[in-house]
Amino acid sequence: MTGDEIKRLIGVPEYYNRYDKEKGWDCVAVLVGRATQAAEINELQSILEDKTKAVGLSLYEDGMIINGCEISYNSSSRKATLQAGRIFLDGLVNDIAAKELSITGTAVIGVWKIFSVLTEDNDSSLRNPAKGYPEYRSPGAYRIVTTAQWGLSTETHENAMFCAVYKIENRIITRLSKAKPDVIRYDKHAHGNYAVEGLNVSFVSASSGNQTYKVTKGLAHIEGYETEIFQDISFTTPEVLDNERNTKEVTQSETLTGGSKKITLAHLPIEKISLVRVTKQRAVTNLTHGSAGCVDELPDDSVTKIIEVKQGAKFYIEGTDFKFVSASDGLDWSLSGDEPTAGSKFDVTYQYRVNAEFIFDRTSVTVSDSDFLSNEPIDVTYSYRMPRKDIIVMNKDSSVELVRGMADADNPIAPDTPSGAIRLAEVTQKWVSDPEVKNSVRSIQEQINELTRKIKELEVRLNGG
Repeated sequence: MTGDEIKRLIGVPEYYNRYDKEKGWDCVAVLVGRATQAAEINELQSILEDKTKAVGLSLYEDGMIINGCEISYNSSSRKATLQAGRIFLDGLVNDIAAKELSITGTAVIGVWKIFSVLTEDNDSSLRNPAKGYPEYRSPGAYRIVTTAQWGLSTETHENAMFCAVYKIENRIITRLSKAKPDVIRYDKHAHGNYAVEGLNVSFVSASSGNQTYKVTKGLAHIEGYETEIFQDISFTTPEVLDNERNTKEVTQSETLTGGSKKITLAHLPIEKISLVRVTKQRAVTNLTHGSAGCVDELPDDSVTKIIEVKQGAKFYIEGTDFKFVSASDGLDWSLSGDEPTAGSKFDVTYQYRVNAEFIFDRTSVTVSDSDFLSNEPIDVTYSYRMPRKDIIVMNKDSSVELVRGMADADNPIAPDTPSGAIRLAEVTQKWVSDPEVKNSVRSIQEQINELTRKIKELEVRLNGG
């Protein structure tokens, strides 16, 4: 505290302190035979405090944790527990006791450094203890007392300063970055983004169009900043289903399951089926032949194949007696061969394509019709969800999010890791089952252990083991 600040705090005009940093005073030189001034003692303390704080500020910034000071949060009771420890504040290292705080909504938690004055009226032990001397029990100097304690930014204290350390928002604890700029730059350029411990991802559940993942507590350095998740967290992200592709698939009878009419399709999961076309066979009797050389239209559209045409025992040959005209789904009798007498009746058997009734789920379609030909091609026009590779990242502010990749039927591509973030896991979305989570993050110690293991294996092989 400056001399003016101390004077205002104690409220005594007889306090003198002429120290000014700009004057460059380095020490107080006390001379023999001269009376020591009260002001000189105060100035001596100010010089020492300035020098001590200068050293501290060259190493730390306000709010940096020296040791201890861990935090945990119980979302059920809405209470945050702050552990005891030591923290740098106002140029000095301060001891701080453990404390429990009630949290409502978003909260900024930090350290309140409170200044108070202790006089002989508050503490009689401050009176002169030199018994047998004239000044015995006389009042002496006041004491400036500083107390560091955990608290919320919304609190109010007289003669105090506040330094934010943690933030709790949506049940997630964020440590507000406190590091020297030169340390940040060195760590960023020398090491990049890396994990120190923890930060493993797992899939929890999918419900109501959302996916929930769990991230274990852990520590990483992102762009030089120490970024920490202080307890296991869950986060929910929308299950975006905008990756669909329409296709027409021609399937054969071998795709039918057993003796059923269930068809398993090549691309899953099925999002929507718009059309299923099957082949049926029909025998039409007593079809009336028109005039000689005419075209007799058949009663069904989309005819694909003529099986036989006959009148009594007489069979007519396609390509010799008639030809099939697909444009009109009819029999053209203009060829030079035989044909029924005009106005007479004849029979024809043919195959034709028809839209079938069906039901479907995510993996198959079941045809409701009972009389289609299962040994003929079945056309299914449908849309399906393409596979996608996403990533889960942690940002510099400790927030966790899912970044969607590029969907593709055969080769989905994961997105690049955004700047200012570290990739925690790659998530393969196949949509027919739970997402496959492959953790990407490996701590420095894990990599060292793996390298050590490989070196030992190599030594054993070189030594003939």
